[in-house]
Amino acid sequence: MTSKEGQAGGQTGQSVLIGMSGGVDSSVAAYLLKQQGYYTEGLSFLLWGSNSDTAKTPDTTNTCCSAASLNDARATAAALGIRHSIADVRVEFMQRVIEPFIEGYSRGVTPNPCVLCNQHVKFPYLLAEANSRGFDCIATGHYAVGTDQPALMTATDMTKDQSYFLYVLTLEMLSRVKFPLGPWTKPRVRELAAGLELPCHKRPESQDICFVDDAGYRGFLSAYSPNIQAAGPIVDVDGKTIGTHGGLFAYTVGQRRGIGIAAKQPLYVIDIDTATNTLIVGPKECGAKTQFTVDAINWLVPTTEVPDSVLVKFRSTMAAVSADIAGIEGSSATRVILHTPQWAPARGQSAVFYVGNRVIGGGVIV
Repeated sequence: MTSKEGQAGGQTGQSVLIGMSGGVDSSVAAYLLKQQGYYTEGLSFLLWGSNSDTAKTPDTTNTCCSAASLNDARATAAALGIRHSIADVRVEFMQRVIEPFIEGYSRGVTPNPCVLCNQHVKFPYLLAEANSRGFDCIATGHYAVGTDQPALMTATDMTKDQSYFLYVLTLEMLSRVKFPLGPWTKPRVRELAAGLELPCHKRPESQDICFVDDAGYRGFLSAYSPNIQAAGPIVDVDGKTIGTHGGLFAYTVGQRRGIGIAAKQPLYVIDIDTATNTLIVGPKECGAKTQFTVDAINWLVPTTEVPDSVLVKFRSTMAAVSADIAGIEGSSATRVILHTPQWAPARGQSAVFYVGNRVIGGGVIV
């Protein structure tokens, strides 16, 4: 591919199209790429809203698809002296992220919309746009490390590491993507953004689910899928009915708050039975599991090179724990046997496998 011309500092001979959400991370990543000599342009995605005008997107300021975020991305690009454009992917976002999110909760699973977005929207469309414009590489402001092998590694700042959400990328994508913030810590990123007086430097952290406003995911689901609310029994682990729930969509495995049952000891959601519309609750020790099954696996190494024992995370913020994996055959179901019992792995969430600080694959808990 041919490199771009006309941008100061283009010494690498390579061009990069970076996804800019308007937040501090992608803004600083764009600055770093330009400083490193890449011809850099920014691309923001219009993910959510009722009108092509960015002013009609959600007005919550801490989301990556709000009008304020897109305006900040445009202003940051101007301040950095790079070109900026917006791609409308609202239809794709609805079909590949929003609808599976709603459908997942209707089945009693806990979907991960950030993983779905990375897999089906952000990276594929960023790469497609880069290809159509003749860019060599793509980039994002994720905290992770890519290598030329290609491989996906954890970030230096493990408190911000986002490799968990990136396991779904293909090796072809990883061979073309750059993560400039891999060696950086969040405080250093914010300090640099403030020093550069970028428009985003005071922007708060983005919330976990970008399309959900202050009403939370339960309010979102109630508004977009009213039929999802069907009352049913709450039973204890012995099968005794002890209350009534207002809809299984409002609960996730491991949840404590909001169950609404007075008991001598704290009760947690142990399981969700959509076949009978039943919520099963019990004491915390009942939520500890020693094994679970993972399907739809994306391996980032040949399956012949997957060791019997790995590290696994099934929540983005947890420390990786030791486990054995059995029945490795392509992307089909694999059994994960934990060396020590772990709290509440939930159906629909991702389980990501590591060897040291390298991501070797991951899939969805079934």
